[in-house]
Amino acid sequence: MHCLDAAGQLAHVEYAMRAAVLLRAWGCGLVCVERAQREFQTRARGLLGRMYLSSINRRELYFKGLAGLAGGAAGWLPVELASHNQSLTDPVTPAVVIASYVSMALLSGMVGGLIVASEVQQLQITPETKRRFLRGFVICLVLAIPANYFANSIFASILAAGGWGLNKEGSAFFLVFGRVVSWTMMGAMLGAGVGLAMFAIPNIAKGAVGGLVGGFIGGVAFDLINYMTEGGLLSRLIGLCAIGLAIGLFIGLVQELTKIAWLTVEQGRLKGRQFRLEQQTATIGRAEEDPVGLFGDPAVQSRHAVIERRGPDYSIKNIAVAEGTYVNGRRIESVDLHDGDRINVGGYELVFHMRASAIATAMAYDRPSDTHVARRLTGRAPAVEGPRLEEADGESHPLHADRANRIGRALDNDIVVNHGSVSRHHASVEAQDGKFVIRDLNSQNGTFVQDQRVNESPLQDRESVRLGDAQFVFRA
Repeated sequence: MHCLDAAGQLAHVEYAMRAAVLLRAWGCGLVCVERAQREFQTRARGLLGRMYLSSINRRELYFKGLAGLAGGAAGWLPVELASHNQSLTDPVTPAVVIASYVSMALLSGMVGGLIVASEVQQLQITPETKRRFLRGFVICLVLAIPANYFANSIFASILAAGGWGLNKEGSAFFLVFGRVVSWTMMGAMLGAGVGLAMFAIPNIAKGAVGGLVGGFIGGVAFDLINYMTEGGLLSRLIGLCAIGLAIGLFIGLVQELTKIAWLTVEQGRLKGRQFRLEQQTATIGRAEEDPVGLFGDPAVQSRHAVIERRGPDYSIKNIAVAEGTYVNGRRIESVDLHDGDRINVGGYELVFHMRASAIATAMAYDRPSDTHVARRLTGRAPAVEGPRLEEADGESHPLHADRANRIGRALDNDIVVNHGSVSRHHASVEAQDGKFVIRDLNSQNGTFVQDQRVNESPLQDRESVRLGDAQFVFRA
């Protein structure tokens, strides 16, 4: 199932089930609303689970897996030179210890550097690719030193427990077990180093988990390959390549399975490329340092637009001077993004995607407020007396003096405004010292009183109030 097909089905499920919630409420009251809402969430999660794997970027997995394999092959040479003809039962000299640390650091640096460089998902060696490789190489090389120390200490303890010692071989089971444990630790370190080199805090934990799984599988494969090829240079080469491949593959897999939002290039030079949105802000432009780098199009400026994350919401803001940014065919300055929105920057067209589970989470938090449910049960509310906000079509929304009246697009607001320019929780109106005061709730498109943008402002009778592009008049 393609992502866009999944998003469409999700939308139909959402609308149908929201309707079911209200129909049940008509006959059963608010208790049934809560029961129907829970039923909606359960059914929606079932659909979301089936769609979950359809969003995995296989291209990224190929690049990361091949990068890890190449890093294992490149790092095999120093490891082989350091350990050639060296047996576990031989006496350990300072020179052997130093050679072991240096060779493992070089191996880790090569694997980590190439995995970080593979983030650009292209085979050309560009200045950005070189910078990424160098950054990943240095970070993973440095982290490998303490990781190798702890891994060696644990490995030695396990060998000792298995009867291994100077000129004395012990249990083969303890040898395999110790090797798997030590490579699992090294894999977790490598993954954490890769995440750290990407300058995204969540990626450190994701990388560590992916590297841990990859190191475990690679460690198991090492001894299996060693047994099948009866030891020697070939077995060590294949074993280290397998470890690198597993680490790269599982780092990419964990990152893909845990991503929340991403962009897919539908038109342009980089068609088919995906960009994960993992940081609070991600600039879109032609500059190599942009997280969303769109190259080869002179109509794309160095820093063209920026995507920001605020809680569960994402928004895009145009920062281009000459060329504009378009969302769903409309030129924008700033607007909230929804799953499936099409973004045009120069000759590029990108589609914004949000993980289905993140949409489900947002739905779970959007429990309809009692005020909103009551209004839907009675249909269009008649004109009301007293403090209120009036829409252009005359519909009135009463304002309660004993509590804050929250306004926004989400269903848990007291006043629900179904308008694309309105944030999920946009503003609130509450009584203070005998007057009503409107307060902006960090909205993306702003709150305006008499066409003046405000953070907080008292309201006077007949003053115009605008939330994004949604117009109201305050009546005292």
